[in-house]
Amino acid sequence: MVERYKNKVIIVGCGPGLKAYISPKALYNVKKADILVGSRRLLKLFPGVDAEKIILEKNYNVLVNRIADWSSARQVVVLVSGDPCFFSYSRLIIKKLGRESCSIIPGISSIQLAFAAIGESWDDACFISLHGRDSEYAQLVKKAGVFAKVGILTDHKNTPAFIARQLLAGGIQDRRMFVCENLSLPEERILETDLASAVNIKTNGSIVVIIKKD
Repeated sequence: MVERYKNKVIIVGCGPGLKAYISPKALYNVKKADILVGSRRLLKLFPGVDAEKIILEKNYNVLVNRIADWSSARQVVVLVSGDPCFFSYSRLIIKKLGRESCSIIPGISSIQLAFAAIGESWDDACFISLHGRDSEYAQLVKKAGVFAKVGILTDHKNTPAFIARQLLAGGIQDRRMFVCENLSLPEERILETDLASAVNIKTNGSIVVIIKKD
């Protein structure tokens, strides 16, 4: 049987935002790309890379088919934020191409950096993503009620204030909230508060929320 994909698609974890967090191996493989796929923000990290650059927006399903076609003759490198194996676009790519046709280079997840920022271990935590997901609120309340630590990926709608209101409405009260804003960037901000006060928090940028039992 003829191998369909001549080149493995390389999926690179670009970490939490600052280029200094990207591993040397990741940088080496990005330079090998014939086609570089990623969000506008991630592509801007590599202005000097001589590759055809494809913007990843909300064209996930269409683009994964093109990635499969391109990889038959060219080296495709896909940039993802954080770690490719943690709530990432890489899941869709691997499902389409198969694990044997992909090579994954890990990155530092914003969750990992958030726990480091507040000085807490994360091996005993539970995780949930509310990024682009409006049907996970019941799971959020359930996990916050069971686990002493919950790490949450957010978006512009599911803000810390909104999350606090959801938890309070679900009967969760004796918890601290850590708001980790723009991690690794110059405007990084770490806030600690109780849930009642968190409903008034104003934030701007990329946010990771950690809920910790008092």
